[in-house]
Amino acid sequence: MIKEVDEALLEILRKGLSELVPSENIIIGEPDNKKGKAVKITCAGFTSEEQGIGGSGGVKKEDAQDKFDADGTQKDFKLSKTPLRPLLGVESPAGTVKREPDDYTVDYDSGTVSFRAPPEKGKGKVLVKYSVGRAVAETRTLKFTFTYALTITADDTSARNSITMEAIRTLYREKAELGKRGIGEITLLKGITGKNEEKSVVTRLEYAVESSIQIEMPVPPMARIEIGSMEK
Repeated sequence: MIKEVDEALLEILRKGLSELVPSENIIIGEPDNKKGKAVKITCAGFTSEEQGIGGSGGVKKEDAQDKFDADGTQKDFKLSKTPLRPLLGVESPAGTVKREPDDYTVDYDSGTVSFRAPPEKGKGKVLVKYSVGRAVAETRTLKFTFTYALTITADDTSARNSITMEAIRTLYREKAELGKRGIGEITLLKGITGKNEEKSVVTRLEYAVESSIQIEMPVPPMARIEIGSMEK
C-alpha cells in the first residue's frame, strides 16, 4: 500500500514540477544535498481503522452439471455436489428433456436423482444441470491515514519558495487523478522551514494522505443442522 501511494505522489510531482525541478531530483528517500533543487518524499508513519464491520457475507449460486453413463437398469444417480432447489434441467439422452415428477424425483439432501424408468443404456446418456451454493467472502475495509513529508531544497530562497507553492498547487490540482490511483483524500497539515546538514534552508510540507484496502475473509458454508427429539 505504501509503495502504491509513494509511486502516485512521485509521478504527480514529477509531472507538476517539471519546469522547476529536474525529474531525477524528485525522489522517494534521501536526496543528494549537492543537487541544488530537489524534492524528497517520505512516509513518516500511518494510522488505520476498520470500516464496514459486518462485511457482506452470504451464498452465491454457481452452475454445475454432471454426466452419467447408463447400463439400462440403473435408476438412481448421485450428483457430485449438493444441489440447490430446483434442478436446472435433466436430459436423457442429452437433448431430451425430462420432467419432474413425471420422469424423475430428486432427494436434495443426498443429491440423488431417481428416474421412474431406467435411462437407455449408453455412454453419457444422463445429463443433470443444477445450481450449488458457494460461500461468498466477507469483506473488511481498512482505511489508512498516512503522514507524508515533502522536503524541498533549492540554491536560493526564491527558488525554494516557488517550488514549495507549485508543489502545493500540484497536489491539490491533481486530487482527481490521485483518486484514480487509490488516494481518497490528501490534506496539507503544515509547513516547516529549517536547515539541512549543508546548512541550506529547506521547507518541509506535511500531508495527511488517505487510502484504503479491502480484505476478503472466506466464509465457510453453513453446516447442516439437525434437530431431533430428546428422550428422557
